[in-house]
Amino acid sequence: MLKELRHPGIPVIYDIEEDEEHSYLVEEYLQGDSLNSLVSRQGPLTRCTVLRYVIQLCGVVYYLHSAGTEPILHLDLQPKNLLVCHENLKLIDFGQAERLSKANRSRQRFGTVGFAAPELYSCEKRLDERTDIYAIGALLFYLATGEYPSSDTSPAMLGLKMWSREAGRILAACLEPEKNSRYTSVDRLIEDLEKLQQPVSSQLVAVYGNEPGVGTTHISLGLCAYLWKMGIPNLYEERHPCTKLHSLQKSQGRAADAYGIFRFSGCALKPFFGRQARFLDHHYPVVIQDRGLWKGRENRETGEDKPDTVLLVVGGKWWNHSPDKDFFSLWLDRGCLIYNFSDKKIWVKRPDGVGPIRALRAPLFSNPFQPEGEAQTWLKLLWESVNGQKGGEDVIKSSQKAGSDNGRHFGGGKWMRCYPFFHFTGKLPGCSRTGKDGAFGVESQR
Repeated sequence: MLKELRHPGIPVIYDIEEDEEHSYLVEEYLQGDSLNSLVSRQGPLTRCTVLRYVIQLCGVVYYLHSAGTEPILHLDLQPKNLLVCHENLKLIDFGQAERLSKANRSRQRFGTVGFAAPELYSCEKRLDERTDIYAIGALLFYLATGEYPSSDTSPAMLGLKMWSREAGRILAACLEPEKNSRYTSVDRLIEDLEKLQQPVSSQLVAVYGNEPGVGTTHISLGLCAYLWKMGIPNLYEERHPCTKLHSLQKSQGRAADAYGIFRFSGCALKPFFGRQARFLDHHYPVVIQDRGLWKGRENRETGEDKPDTVLLVVGGKWWNHSPDKDFFSLWLDRGCLIYNFSDKKIWVKRPDGVGPIRALRAPLFSNPFQPEGEAQTWLKLLWESVNGQKGGEDVIKSSQKAGSDNGRHFGGGKWMRCYPFFHFTGKLPGCSRTGKDGAFGVESQR
């Protein structure tokens, strides 16, 4: 039966061998973590992650229920039998799986406590597709809460622990003790789950440093970790010769898989292996590419490497280089400046000849893999900026300084403070007054 199945969520069976004592199954090698391991390590998963995994599972189960002239029932859907391989769910262990008629003729039944439907506890009750639907509901509850559903608690009460009333209704409709009260088919369940899902658009984010040592890797990893925390699968990829990820990989004893990727602190990381290295294609919807130093117009990529958004990390001190003019001419429509190692009290020179462009000041956060507090708020703002969402756009603080010490050092010109979010524009929106020395909306600086 298994050799005939072909689905992305089911391991490929290459061959079955038998001798006098044993049977041997030759199947696809899988690299990943079980859902049991993920929840044990991380606790309850985010809403986005839970829905993504459960909808994938429903797709696999729907395929089994539709395969051939008679449905295949898995009968042991539980966290240890589901592997996450680069955000693709794989269903394993078909030891209990049977065609519908054969499953009902069997005089022995097995299951996993907490995930087995009530009818599996009696050989007198008939099994059908709704038996697997019960287990899907139990998995939905487990991933969302980190707990096994209790048979002593009504489905309606269990539903109160979900994120919303509609999610609770869906859960209860899966976990009803009586089969006739559950969803009648998996495709109906998929339709309802998809209504709760917030789609994630595909994004390629390229991150450059304006000069060495401005924190390009730190900012990139911070964004990667924040997105994983929000349940958005993504890949951090080194795209320039660098030893940072290789050093991390070696120190933690992690090995790259067939995709060239290893995981650390919940993040998917791909070191730079050289231009000639070839790996299996991944399917992460969001890719954050650390591309090293900005080198002007030679950084303009075409085809598949053309990014949706370009971030340029700039040093926030007065001695750091100003952003290259080519950056603004090439990426004005989807570029963003990030001033790092700066402070609200520090004035930096506005780049000459700049039209409207987004800019942010990065707060100090020591561990990019665990952004918290102000860092998490700022990374949320950065992600909204990447997606073109309105966020903090009215927070503008700028100043024109003439004749001050800093102004003379840079030969005069326009200056501004690095507040969390501001735009470089021809005029200063939202400015209601002009102070001394031409300071707009802020106290005069001398």
